[in-house]
Amino acid sequence: MSSRTKQRRSGGLTLLLYQRTLHPELFKILATEQVSRRAYDADIWLVEGGHVITLTAGKNTLTEVIVTSHEPLTDRGLLQSIPCRGERYHEMTAGENIKYMISTQEEQLTQTLYDATKHEIATYAAKRELMSAETPATQESGASLSVLDIERRSHELLVQSFHLFDENQTVIKTQAIIEVVKNG
Repeated sequence: MSSRTKQRRSGGLTLLLYQRTLHPELFKILATEQVSRRAYDADIWLVEGGHVITLTAGKNTLTEVIVTSHEPLTDRGLLQSIPCRGERYHEMTAGENIKYMISTQEEQLTQTLYDATKHEIATYAAKRELMSAETPATQESGASLSVLDIERRSHELLVQSFHLFDENQTVIKTQAIIEVVKNG
């Protein structure tokens, strides 16, 4: 029983929210994209074991980090740390002009269902030319697939993510809306 608990925990992700940008050297970056709109600028990184989205609007910055729990990151500027277990919903405002909403869903599937889901998401990502990265299995961990579906609007960024972990047939889906609200 304890080995199953340990195995399940190793594939878990944590949502970290910062009110500052994070240095790229903290991550193994697999793919990047920059979005520039009149209301905001955003850097989006697919990193090993998750993703990082940094949105800056005026003087305010919000960084969403979703990474495997065992990776240590800085506490400086950390607003929240939330495990992506089960189904979660979180909402907050950063500074006076960034509204943030996210829902996360974690599912542990049977091998057959996991394989079918992974194939479906990989096919969908290739067809839509979405940002994606596959990480091969290592001695420390199994293979993984991460996909980001990004919708760039004039005053908001919508990001849907899929993180799949072969090691324990876990799928973690997130849907985030980062909105720049007009003052006054």
